[in-house]
Amino acid sequence: PPEHKFWASGQAALEEALKMETEVTKAIRNVIIKCEQDREDNDNNDYHLVDYLTGDFLEEQYKGQRDIAGKASTLKKMMDRHAALGEFIFDKKLLGMDI
Repeated sequence: PPEHKFWASGQAALEEALKMETEVTKAIRNVIIKCEQDREDNDNNDYHLVDYLTGDFLEEQYKGQRDIAGKASTLKKMMDRHAALGEFIFDKKLLGMDI
């Protein structure tokens, strides 16, 4: 679960979401590394799981990270230029509403 339940701004929430996505991606990469390691006493290589994780999970993780990073960047720019109004407009656009 996230460290916080409430954030000072949407930007802070998006930045924490991006941090959490990055941690999940690192955990998946660690599983992949463990699956690829060759142990001398018994062979625990699992290339099928590596293929499954890289094909299905990592691609989705990277897409999610790019999406969140893009939204965080856009929101930051809007807030820098228009302060609270920028966050309001971003929220409305995110919900698909016309302003």
